[in-house]
Amino acid sequence: MLIKHQQAPENNTTLIPAKLIALENAFDGIALLDNNGMHVYMNKAYTDLFGYGSLEELQGKSLETIYTPEAFVKLQKEVFPVLEKNGNWTGETIGIAKNKKSLTLYVSLNSLSDGGLVCTCRDNSKAINANRLEYLLGNLGNGILVEDENHCAVFVNHQFCNFFHIPVHPHELVGMNSMDALQQFLLHFKDAEKVKNDIFNLIGKKEPMIGQDMVLKDGRILERDFVPIFINNSFKGQLWSYRDITQNRELQKSLVDAKNRAIASEKAKTAFLSNMSHEIRTPMNAIMGLAEQLSMSQLNEQQQYFVKSISDAAHGLLGIINDILDISKLEAGKMNIEKEIICLKVINKSVENILRPKAKEKGISFETDFDCNIDANLFADEVRIRQVLMNIVGNAIKFTDSGTIRLSSKMLEEKDQVQRVLYTCEDSGVGISEEGLAHIFEDFYQESNENNHRYPGSGLGLAITRTLVNLMGGKIWIESTKDVGTKVMVEIPFEMVAADELLKENIVQDDCSLMSGKRILIVEDNKLNRMLFNLMITNMTGIPDEAENGLEALEKISRNPYDLVLMDVQMPIMDGPTALVLIREQFGEAIPVIALTAAAFKSEVSRMLNLGFADCITKPIDQKNLQHRLCLFFKTGSVKEKYYQSVHKKIISSIAEMAGNEPLQNAKMIEYLLDEVEHALREWQISVPAKDWDGAKRTLHREKIMIKSVGINGFDGLIREIEDDSIVKTESEMTLMFTQLIDLFQNLRTRLAS
Repeated sequence: MLIKHQQAPENNTTLIPAKLIALENAFDGIALLDNNGMHVYMNKAYTDLFGYGSLEELQGKSLETIYTPEAFVKLQKEVFPVLEKNGNWTGETIGIAKNKKSLTLYVSLNSLSDGGLVCTCRDNSKAINANRLEYLLGNLGNGILVEDENHCAVFVNHQFCNFFHIPVHPHELVGMNSMDALQQFLLHFKDAEKVKNDIFNLIGKKEPMIGQDMVLKDGRILERDFVPIFINNSFKGQLWSYRDITQNRELQKSLVDAKNRAIASEKAKTAFLSNMSHEIRTPMNAIMGLAEQLSMSQLNEQQQYFVKSISDAAHGLLGIINDILDISKLEAGKMNIEKEIICLKVINKSVENILRPKAKEKGISFETDFDCNIDANLFADEVRIRQVLMNIVGNAIKFTDSGTIRLSSKMLEEKDQVQRVLYTCEDSGVGISEEGLAHIFEDFYQESNENNHRYPGSGLGLAITRTLVNLMGGKIWIESTKDVGTKVMVEIPFEMVAADELLKENIVQDDCSLMSGKRILIVEDNKLNRMLFNLMITNMTGIPDEAENGLEALEKISRNPYDLVLMDVQMPIMDGPTALVLIREQFGEAIPVIALTAAAFKSEVSRMLNLGFADCITKPIDQKNLQHRLCLFFKTGSVKEKYYQSVHKKIISSIAEMAGNEPLQNAKMIEYLLDEVEHALREWQISVPAKDWDGAKRTLHREKIMIKSVGINGFDGLIREIEDDSIVKTESEMTLMFTQLIDLFQNLRTRLAS
């Protein structure tokens, strides 16, 4: 039967028998169609199903009106031939509503004796969705139990039965009261009483509970969800969902264990490196220092040669040690770039002065070129710039046996108060193969060749150099030809210094007379180092004394007057920071204490100053440098005092600027600041002696907000040190840092109140 498109007859109402009026209230949609497939009658359920407001909207229209084009083509090709043959057809198809929304329909078509059709339609989407939901719940990996409001099971899936070893088909449990089987259900759990109380608690509260762990007697761990079912604000039952998370929990435990092991390993590594830094540098200090002292004595030519060889070997070993410690520091993410105002030309000259003798020894020409357009004052990390240049030029000398090495520094661009500087180090050495260039920046990489024994080293220099350059926001690249030479290029951006930021300091010449007769206590657990410092101080006409640890130092200080104490940080029995706390408690600031540390990082120097040491000297140190540091100290005083003065100057300046240099407003801000300072000092007087570091930190957090609000940044380093939980601190170190902070606040109070 092929329905043709024809106009509906003008009056088809005579086709409607009176008895069809009874179908108006039928649940299914029912329609009568004439021989041409046009609607002549439909009940309300039919018009509602397709979204039409009245019979008239569909009357006289073809079946094509209520089907998608694809569905109607399928009707013509597949359904109507069956209908002509059998007189009826039943199946699923896709209809279309008035609003163009598709409908999943269950349709029954029956031929009438007069040639018309009866079409019965039902919206099948809800039934399909219900079937889909039932299928989904039945095949979930979760065990599902759905109860009605009377605790009777209305749905149970296979997984639920499997979890609790229920030996019946799930459909047999439908209708059973769950409370009747509760006791048997509880037998599976390790803590049955707790599970029972939890169940009654959840049922009573009727509030969702997601992700509750439950342990079974057989060792399995189930995670339970409880979902109360409300329909139109009326409670209609609850859903219980269980999933086996045993493997997940085991994996989580493994991950936590692995994380804890990694943390422990990292701590052990950090402690190891810290100890190695101290344990290796300490004897190296003695070896290098004693070699230096020996070279200053009367020696014959052969003895001078031996001493120089010892010194050169020691410096070479120290370089490898520094590389290993640096790469470890970088891997741990604890290498910081600390900027200050520097002069690149001075740094270049320093590198040239150090390395030119090495080039001269090998008969290599060493040429330098410095661009006059590079500013004399730039912000940078002097230590790291020097380290980069020492590495690339040192490598050039190491791998060049004849010819020329050229180091040039060129200003590429000046933009937005930043100068980009290109360093180029070019040599005529052995060169690097194409394959070697691909790996040249890898840790411990050294190109394999027959000359390896001629160029020993750690293979870490360039790896460290690249990381340092990256930390400074720059880039490094290498061009090389085997047996021809190598060109290393380093590009680094440097922030320019505004005119009002330039802090010009006069170069202080060493005045050795300042050291004459000064009583200096050397506190050092290494006997050789004590002997070395003793020799150096004696050479400076000072009067040295020795102590093996902090406890012995306290005993000597209580009996003898000293002008200065040189205190090693790491010592047995009593370390440096602990001894400093006790010195400050007994003698106040009367006796200056300078820290001696083998950790050669600027951050460690800052940490020692933040702990309250007057200054910090890193080991190894030679006669000349120690003389310079001590002469400078006796001439200009404690570095810490300069730090205080700098902080106070910045604070006063910041307050005045914030107040717009208006006296009344300035006085109000100072009054506000004084109130906060007094509050902090009161709180710390309670929390610090009690070792209540959490309370002390809470006070610090409040004052940090105040400090920032008035634009003060002089306390930043100390605050960061206190709040940095990545570094484990001893009670003595925390006491020292808060004592330092209290000292700063007391000085601030005095300065503001005056």
